[in-house]
This record gives sequence, C-alpha cells and structure tokens, in this order.
Amino acid sequence: MKSFKSIIKQLLFKTRFYKLSFLQNRFYIIPYHMIVDKPNRFYPETSTRDFEKQIVHLVKNYKVISLDEIVNRIKNRRSLRRCVAITFDDGFRDNYEIAYPILKKYNVPATIFLTTGYIENGTAPWFIKLRYIFMQTTKTHFNLSHNGTTISIPTNTRDGKFAASDKVMAYLKDCPDEERLPLLDRLCEQLGVNEFKGLNDLMLTWDQIKEMAGNSISFGAHTVNHPILSRTSVEMAEREIQESKRMVEEKTGKSATSFAYPFGKKSQYTPQIFPILHELGFKCSVTTESEPNTHRVNLFELNRPVPWEFSVLQ
Repeated sequence: MKSFKSIIKQLLFKTRFYKLSFLQNRFYIIPYHMIVDKPNRFYPETSTRDFEKQIVHLVKNYKVISLDEIVNRIKNRRSLRRCVAITFDDGFRDNYEIAYPILKKYNVPATIFLTTGYIENGTAPWFIKLRYIFMQTTKTHFNLSHNGTTISIPTNTRDGKFAASDKVMAYLKDCPDEERLPLLDRLCEQLGVNEFKGLNDLMLTWDQIKEMAGNSISFGAHTVNHPILSRTSVEMAEREIQESKRMVEEKTGKSATSFAYPFGKKSQYTPQIFPILHELGFKCSVTTESEPNTHRVNLFELNRPVPWEFSVLQ
C-alpha cells in the first residue's frame, strides 16, 4: 500500500508539470542522483517506484528528448514547448542497475554527468561518506568548531543525526578542497566510524558506462573531484573540467559536450567558467536552480528543478 508521503510526492510532481505545461516554449531538465528500491533520507535518492511513475507520467504528457536535442532546438529556435530532458549526476551504479532498464523500457534518452575521479578510483563522493558517518555513529553528540566557536550537536536520534550532517555539510562546503578530506578523517575518528561498508561498489564502472553509451545514454563531465568551482582558482577549475572531459571521452569513445556544475547553485560557480567551457568544446552546462528554461536561457546556465524539491514533505 502506498504511503501518504509517496502519494503526495507524486501528486505534487504531476501538479508542478501540469501547471507549467501551458507556458509556451518553456522546457525542463530534471536531475536525479541515486535510484534505489528503499530510499534513505540521508542520501539524494529517489525510489524505484517513484522514478518509474515519474518517467511514465513524463512520457505520456511531454516530449522527453535528449539534452543534445534541447541544445539543438535552442540554437535553431525550434519549439521546446512541453519538452523535458532527463539527467543524472555523479555516476552512481544504480543508474545502470535500476534506472537504465526503466529508461530502456520506455525508450527514454538520458545524460549522466560523471565525477570521473570517483569512477576511476571506485570511491564514494565525500558528501555521501559524510552522510554515512552520521547515519552509522553510535555517539550521542559531537562538538563542531567553526569560526572560533564550538557547539555541541546531539546525534542521539535519527532526526538529530540528519540535522547534524546538514550542519557539517554546509561547513565542509565552505572549506578549501585540500582541507575537506582531512576534516572528514577527523570526523570519522570523533564519531567512531572506521570503515565505509557498502560504499565500495556505489559508483558506475567504465564497462557499465561503455554499454550504456551505445544505447541512448550520453555522458557529460562533472569534474574529477566534485569541487565547488567558485571556491577554487580559475586554473584549478579549468583542470578539473578539462581532465573530466578528457577521461569521459577516452573511456566512451564519444564527445562529451555537456557539463554539470558540482552542487549547481549560482553561488557555487562563477561566470568566469563560461568561456572556459566554450573553449573546451562544451555546448551547454547545467545548474540545480529550479526556474524553468526558455529559448532566452544562457546555454551555460541551464536550470534543473530537482525532483525532491517538488514536495513540501522533504
């Protein structure tokens, strides 16, 4: 039997798109991360059931096209009314094991943006590890020091753990990249979590990527290490982007012409990145800002409303 929360989420998803379907030449690019049978609120997950229902709804009521086709229509000033493109960020293995069969079933194209360092090394992203640490800890509280102030944060309940992980996530996003991993190691020690069980097979393999690349799935770049580009030097940002693009193209044998900004909010990238993307041969880049897109949109700032933001229950 469906949960009340699941019913409301589906209703809000459909209502959001029905309400906006009458707006001429507005189109949507939807980002997903992880698709799992039993979602865990600690991770950016969508349930398998919800994902398939959303795909069915979109196929029935909209033109689901590739991101490349979105770009072509913008450039050629062709209609984009009721057009939707599907994307995934980071490159989680469930994209192949769960999402891919559903996409094939309904003949839906998609783009997966790969954080190539995590794919190459088979390691989970730092933000997933952070959530895992708080989910697994048995400590009832921990102390967070920031800007000369130390606060004690309770972690004795599931809600407390989630709230604490949110606070530390915000803190770590503010840290320089070279400081983040050592701080994560200290957090492991403080919260008594010494290993990351189940996270070693979280990411896609290159063999899985190659298989999908031949079957209506395109791959874009998402940097190597998932840095917040507004907090790195322009030179470092360019290296992260260029190396990610190079590896995607080398492994798939196809051009990577789209890019996704890590985390994707306006404060997390800068306009200085736009000419770099253009010079490297990208045709577009995507954010996680939630406004609909029109023909007038900057191709290097395509917006994407995330599915879980449709629900007031999240």
